[in-house]
Amino acid sequence: MIMMPIKIQCGCGQRYGFDVEPVQGRMPHAVACPVCGADGTAAANEIIAQSMPVEVAALSAPVRAAAVAVVPSVRVSAAPSGPRSATLLLGQRNRSQAQHEARAKILWGDAPKEVVKFLMSQGMALPEASAMVDELFQERAATIRGNGIVKIVIGSALICLPIAAWFIFNRLGFIELKFFAVTILAGFYGVWLIIKGTTMFFAPKSEPGDVAAQ
Repeated sequence: MIMMPIKIQCGCGQRYGFDVEPVQGRMPHAVACPVCGADGTAAANEIIAQSMPVEVAALSAPVRAAAVAVVPSVRVSAAPSGPRSATLLLGQRNRSQAQHEARAKILWGDAPKEVVKFLMSQGMALPEASAMVDELFQERAATIRGNGIVKIVIGSALICLPIAAWFIFNRLGFIELKFFAVTILAGFYGVWLIIKGTTMFFAPKSEPGDVAAQ
């Protein structure tokens, strides 16, 4: 069994991830949100089940066979939510929860087609899933543009440091070389921030990875 990356979006809004080696298609130990302490084991087990459906099905076959004798149906009733079916399969989320998890996946940097597959596994039709992913991807792009603007503003301020230091030292009649060298390095870093921020603003779709880490 190889290590499997797990990413969880907690109900409190905290996102956390880890690598784990599943045991019989399930978590080998309990996990919890590092912020609020909410149990994330069930969510991790669902992610494992989605990532390795064939193996999980083989391992859990005896359990399902026994469950059939007690529970005659694997369908549970759910209130209608938009164009989705009013009946959810066991293990599926309602529309709101599915959209919440899809948004987290997009912000983490998952490929749009993978998020579409996830939404379809939750009972959404392809057109609806594609439309939702497009909307969430636009939301991600807007967030990246905002981060880019922040970098441009900070970079511009850093570029001004060596310029301001030069004028100050001219008025004082001497130059503190070490301090001036630090301001020059800060100015170069500011140039990099402006270039990075400009790229994020004009080409947000080219930025990979977690938006929160940018």
